[in-house]
Amino acid sequence: MYIKNQASGLSLAGPSEDHHHEDNTEDQPFLNDTEKQEGGPVAGKTSSWPASRGPRAPASLRWTLIHIGLILVYTAIFSLATLSQMGSASYESKNSPEKQWITNSPAHAAVHYEARPVDGLAQGSIFAGYPTAESDAAWGKLLQGINLRVLPSEAEAMQGFESLELRGGSGYLGVLGVYHELHCIKRLRKWIYKDYYYPNMTEEEYHERETHADHCLEFARQSAMCHGDTTMTGFKWLHDSAGRVVEPTTREGALHQCVNWEKLSGWAQDRRVNLFDPELLVPESDDLFL
Repeated sequence: MYIKNQASGLSLAGPSEDHHHEDNTEDQPFLNDTEKQEGGPVAGKTSSWPASRGPRAPASLRWTLIHIGLILVYTAIFSLATLSQMGSASYESKNSPEKQWITNSPAHAAVHYEARPVDGLAQGSIFAGYPTAESDAAWGKLLQGINLRVLPSEAEAMQGFESLELRGGSGYLGVLGVYHELHCIKRLRKWIYKDYYYPNMTEEEYHERETHADHCLEFARQSAMCHGDTTMTGFKWLHDSAGRVVEPTTREGALHQCVNWEKLSGWAQDRRVNLFDPELLVPESDDLFL
C-alpha cells in the first residue's frame, strides 16, 4: 500500500556529486531517475565545457542569486511555523483563535513556536559566502535528519502517504518538507559556486545540474507560497557608499513566528536512517539483483 515504484518517484539515492569533501548523506537529487546521475568529475572526462558558454554572469547577478538563496535559507528554517495551521502549547496568542492542523504528520508533536528576529544577513553566517570546508561541514550537519523512518502506524494515519518500505517491516522512508527545502537551497548555493563544486563538468552534467537548480527554484517558490509567512516587515532608505539615497529596502530583524529548530531537528535525527545502507530498503523486485 505504501511502496512506491522507484522508477517513477523522487530519487533520493545516488553517488556523491561533489568535487570537494563534505557530508553528502543528504545530498541526493530529489528528481526523477534521468537526473540522478550526478557524480563528481568522472574519470576520463576532463572537459571544461561551461567555460565555452561565454563570459560568467555579472557580479550583480551573482549577488542577486546569493541574496535569493539566503532568503530561502531563512524562509525554510524560520518560516516552517506556517507549515502548520495550529499553535502549539509553547506558543500562545490572545489576538487569534486556536488554529488546527489540516494535514497529519508524526512531526507535529515536535513543533514548538517562538518569536524570533530574522535578518537574512550573509555577513558572519557560516552558511553563506564563498565555500569553505567549514561551511560545507555546517551544511552537512544542518541536513543530518533528512532521511528518516516513518513507523507503519504513522504511515497509516497520513492520508495519501506512499513511500519505499524499510526491511524487516520497521516502517517506511520519509523526509520532512523543511529538509527538502534546505536540500534545494544547498543545491542552489552549489550552482552559484559551480566553478568550485563542479570544475570539470561535461555538457551533459551541466544540463543535469541546471535542470536540478530549476527544480529547486520552483520547489522553493511553491513552498514559500504554501507557508505564506504573514510577518509584516518595514522599510528604510538604502544609501550607496557616498551616502546618497538609492532606493527603499526592507528592514532586518522583523519578529517571525518560528519553529524551535533544535526540537524539530532533534526529532528528525532520532529517526535518521542511512540511505547508503544496501540493506535498508525492500528492493523493488528480486530481478534487480539477478
